Amino acid sequence: MSSSILLSASVPLPERDAKYFETADVIAIRDSIRSLITAIMPAAKIVFGGHPAITPMVRIVLRNMGVSPREHITLYQSRFFEAQFPEENESFEAVMLIDAAESLEASLLKMRTAMIRGHDFNAAIFIGGMEGVEQEYRLFREIHPKIPAYPIASTGAAAKLLFDQNCPEKEELLTDLHYLSLFRRLLQI
Repeated sequence: MSSSILLSASVPLPERDAKYFETADVIAIRDSIRSLITAIMPAAKIVFGGHPAITPMVRIVLRNMGVSPREHITLYQSRFFEAQFPEENESFEAVMLIDAAESLEASLLKMRTAMIRGHDFNAAIFIGGMEGVEQEYRLFREIHPKIPAYPIASTGAAAKLLFDQNCPEKEELLTDLHYLSLFRRLLQI
């Protein structure tokens, strides 16, 4: 398995910044993650940072496909959140635990940097999200400036903001809701 895809995704929370929550399409977030996994498994590996809504979603999709998460996923987590890790983490063999730093922000930056520097990616996919997805996009562009990065604008939230700021000419990222065929075209795995 030679292909690695960075998945940066989260489901915006209503108590956080309204600019993310008001445009988020939770159904599109779920459908796009399911389609991404379906489009690339078992030919590629997904690398992502653990998130309370996304980690269980990835696990369920893999289980329903009959694909072992132990062979196809690398999950990054900051030890800052160790007491809150979802039980689904135990399903993933490749869990990269990154030591906490002096603050939440520093811990997340340390984990994100290790995740993005730690792999030779074929592409990155950005779905929904909040400020963390925006930060991962900026880090990815800085570390891997020549590797394709696709904010899936139709999922709303941070992905839509990233699309508007960085690639509004790639209209299919906003208008194509057939996620399975979209990912197959974009990633060609």
